[in-house]
Amino acid sequence: MNTEPKPIYGDGNPETHPLTWRLSKQESVRSADDYEALEGYAGFKKALGMKPAEVLEVIKAATVKGRGGAGFPAGIKWSLMAPNDGGPRYLICNADEMEPGTFKDRLLMEKLPHQLIEGMLIAGYTLEATQGYIFIRGEYIEAAQYLNEALEQIRAKGYLGNNILGSGWNFELHVHTGAGRYICGEETALINSLEGRRANPRTKPPFPQVAGAWGRPTIVNNVETYNNLPA
Repeated sequence: MNTEPKPIYGDGNPETHPLTWRLSKQESVRSADDYEALEGYAGFKKALGMKPAEVLEVIKAATVKGRGGAGFPAGIKWSLMAPNDGGPRYLICNADEMEPGTFKDRLLMEKLPHQLIEGMLIAGYTLEATQGYIFIRGEYIEAAQYLNEALEQIRAKGYLGNNILGSGWNFELHVHTGAGRYICGEETALINSLEGRRANPRTKPPFPQVAGAWGRPTIVNNVETYNNLPA
């Protein structure tokens, strides 16, 4: 990726933040074509040319940390996922942003929906996931709309579905609207809600990496964490 500072939208000052530099000349980037014109999906395509284990080592070396609050290294968390036994494997984005006064995730989803999706595609390929879910706060109506539109755009490009870009990897990604429970910020409560159960936290172990959604290996990270992968 070009690391030269880019002018921020509006005032011409340099913008170097890895999550927002694509907004340097416009207020939002919502179409797949516009996103790809700004190096979008380049990281995903590069990952597809590597083995999942190789991508995982890159994530570890980059010291990508979970941005949900704990700062736990994403690569270590992912390495704890149970080995692939040929069954379903799930990837979840915690977009149930409920902390009072917090809306950074909403802005990322509304302004740069493809950046989140690309991050989840990179994570999904790395983890050999079969299904992904963006569990989004119910009040984030516009963000959910933009994400669903973005998913349709990339499905038309062959970035979702069966044998994605000839890689042999099959993956689907869905937007799931939450019902407004603050406790769903906790990953196992979120998983219960996704399954249609009462959103109570589960006792650990087992951890979601071993037995998460529908009893299958599952990784949960938040919006900002996934956004860091293609950035």
